[in-house]
Amino acid sequence: MSERIIVADLDEMSVRGACHVAEIIKRAVKERNKCMITLSGGNTPRKLYERLATEEFASRIPWESTYWFFGDERHIPPDHDGSNYKMASDSLLSNVPIPPGNIHRIMTEKPDPPSIAAQYELTIMKVFNLAPGELPVFDLMFLGIGADGHTASLFPHSEALQVTKRMATANNIPETEDWRITMTFPVINESKNILFLVAGEDKAEALRQVLEGQSNPEEFPAQLVRQKRGFQLWLIEKSAAASLTK
Repeated sequence: MSERIIVADLDEMSVRGACHVAEIIKRAVKERNKCMITLSGGNTPRKLYERLATEEFASRIPWESTYWFFGDERHIPPDHDGSNYKMASDSLLSNVPIPPGNIHRIMTEKPDPPSIAAQYELTIMKVFNLAPGELPVFDLMFLGIGADGHTASLFPHSEALQVTKRMATANNIPETEDWRITMTFPVINESKNILFLVAGEDKAEALRQVLEGQSNPEEFPAQLVRQKRGFQLWLIEKSAAASLTK
């Protein structure tokens, strides 16, 4: 099941998104005493993260029962301005009472990307108490879309699109030749809830192709987000929705 909501700007996106996130956390904690969340990076989710850290939301979320992961990360140190972890920490994680041991970042300060991905996979297995071959089921996964149709760090024509037996993989991006560590589509598609945040007119054509175009996942990898179960909410800023016909 999925729903698409067109919002006027990032402020409206942050309000709607924060309400949605708070409800998912409360429901998961009520049912299982914990909530497992994967964050995305980039500029689009920042306002939503900041909104969650305001008194309006921070006081009603059981932070001590939340566990935080990252869908992808650049191969850069955690204090680098381009780090997804740094952005999430500055805007949210360091501003609410989450136990430090509940935050599981990708150790991208280490030198070897494939080893970093393998270590993150072991971290996921340990926290979820998984047997070999089992996949984690996240309560909530944040995702976005790039102007080229990528999501997480699953880029067009990159090797990671073919990875089906791993939870995390190192991905060398063809255009820029830089390394990313990313969760894979098998993990993404096990999620109970996915929250897509899409903003900016530069995303309009890619979004149209992802949501309304013919199947072409090598060119538009976000088409491979096909949950087995659960709910998918799209919050789309109006300029990003400009090319949609439905």
